Amino acid sequence: MGAGVAQSRERVVDAAQSWSDAPTRASLRVLAEGAAALAGFAQSAISVRRGDALVVVATSGPELADLHGTWLPVEVLEKELAEADVWGDLRFVPHDRVGDEVLAYSHVPDIEPVDGPDGWHPLDLLAAPLYDDDGTLRGLLTVDAPTDGLRPGPLQREVLAKYAGVARSSVLLALEREELAERVRMATEARQMVRRAMGEPSLDLVIAACRGAVVSSFDASGMWLSAFHTDGGTSSTWFAEDGLPQPVLDELDELLVRLANLYWAEQYVADFSVGRTDHPGMSAVEAARLLDFLDQIHIRSVLFVPLGAGVECLGFLALARSSDSRPWTDMQRQAALDIGRDLGRAVANARQLDTERALVNRLRDLDGYRVELVNTVAHELRNPLTSVVGNLELLEDEGLSDHGRRSVESAIRGARRIEGVIDDLLTMARVSDPDAAFDPEPVDLRVVVRGVEDECAHAATSRSITITTALPDAPVVVAGCPEELHRMIANLLSNALKYSEDGGTVTIGLAVDDEHVALDVVDHGLGISEEDQGELFREFFRSHNPEALSRPGSGLGLVIVERIVRRHGGRIAVDSALGDGTTMTVTLPAA
Repeated sequence: MGAGVAQSRERVVDAAQSWSDAPTRASLRVLAEGAAALAGFAQSAISVRRGDALVVVATSGPELADLHGTWLPVEVLEKELAEADVWGDLRFVPHDRVGDEVLAYSHVPDIEPVDGPDGWHPLDLLAAPLYDDDGTLRGLLTVDAPTDGLRPGPLQREVLAKYAGVARSSVLLALEREELAERVRMATEARQMVRRAMGEPSLDLVIAACRGAVVSSFDASGMWLSAFHTDGGTSSTWFAEDGLPQPVLDELDELLVRLANLYWAEQYVADFSVGRTDHPGMSAVEAARLLDFLDQIHIRSVLFVPLGAGVECLGFLALARSSDSRPWTDMQRQAALDIGRDLGRAVANARQLDTERALVNRLRDLDGYRVELVNTVAHELRNPLTSVVGNLELLEDEGLSDHGRRSVESAIRGARRIEGVIDDLLTMARVSDPDAAFDPEPVDLRVVVRGVEDECAHAATSRSITITTALPDAPVVVAGCPEELHRMIANLLSNALKYSEDGGTVTIGLAVDDEHVALDVVDHGLGISEEDQGELFREFFRSHNPEALSRPGSGLGLVIVERIVRRHGGRIAVDSALGDGTTMTVTLPAA
């Protein structure tokens, strides 16, 4: 039964064909054939360990051709070998000691047993277990069906032992090569995972997206990442697949920060363990202190990786293992340094985003303060100004001289202009406040346009300006605030009248499609230069055109229009040229 010891009712699909590379499989097949032929056996097989099972990967003998990919549990084999006779590197289990459990996985050769104490029985087991340097079973060489029908003598055992030694070297080399290729693949996948995670908006999300892949690819038990802040502080995160508690590195902060900066400058990765403490920048006392700390948290080995971008160190990554039996490879150190560069860019991106968020919040706070200040000042000015206007109007009824009456009228006009500025300030503050209530309702813009037209009719008539409208027959409905939409159109029409020449024409048009409503206000007046158009919606901006400056205004009218348009989910466009008039187009979502 020896050669077929890995037969099972269930097959590991393509295990023999997928294991290692074709030349290695071919060399193992030659080894199996040589061991059988030179030691005088008709059958032989070589198996390799895959997890908790041994899988047949090479055979010799026509009866064993179908055994490729069959498997035997390691636990079952080790139980059987415990009952074996030890022949140097070989293990022999006579048929009368073979256990029933292993028989379920066995191929029994079709041979007749030979009588006598040295006769071979079909259920005899002769195998050479293949161990690595740590004593772990990694493979198995088995032979069966001796050509002379007898158990092997000393010369045959010596030949089998030599072949077992060669088979051991071949299997271990192939496993090491396979493991290296797998780690290269996993490290590459980890880097790709890190780079894909770089699109996440925060460092925490970057780490969450890639930490599992990083830990697995480096065969680590946990991962610690510390990012340095611009203010000198740090933020850290820990991940462990097996539930290891998060270590507290406070007592080592100063040392680790110093090492991270030094190692980033030198592009150096350090693997700390009991057997490896000679690293740059560390005294013997510091090394002992670090190892003592690792021992306290049951970590035996750490790969310490600096993170950075450009010349600046931005943190460090520590990959932890609970055993130091397997050293960190050069490939792993280089892959970890590459990942450190990628994560360094993630830290730099997170820093930039934090700075931008802080700036946005600061600007938002300032804007809120400005709105509150404008509201307060405007309200405080309005009350006394109302009293001033009222008293000036009372003076008009008194018996004043012509000069006195003209002075009072001039004061009233000035006060009215101040009232207009205050009103604009309050309106601008209200429509600029993101927290201000906004409960849109259906509004027919035709009705609003007609109301504004009536309101501005007197100002237009006084200067012989004609207001024309081009409105659809059907309602033009948007969702919004009627008062704000009225103010928006009134400001646009007032501006068009203000900057038109006497006797000119101003046109208001409405157009609608399935999704949008377009409002056009067209005048043929002064026009706006390209330079001024870029600043039209800046608070208190006044044109650089001397003729435009001669006409009164607060510099808030178009600012209010733009804020109202924005609150209603629309946009505003300007089409103008100096001396050729202006077209203001407001586009709003149709209700």
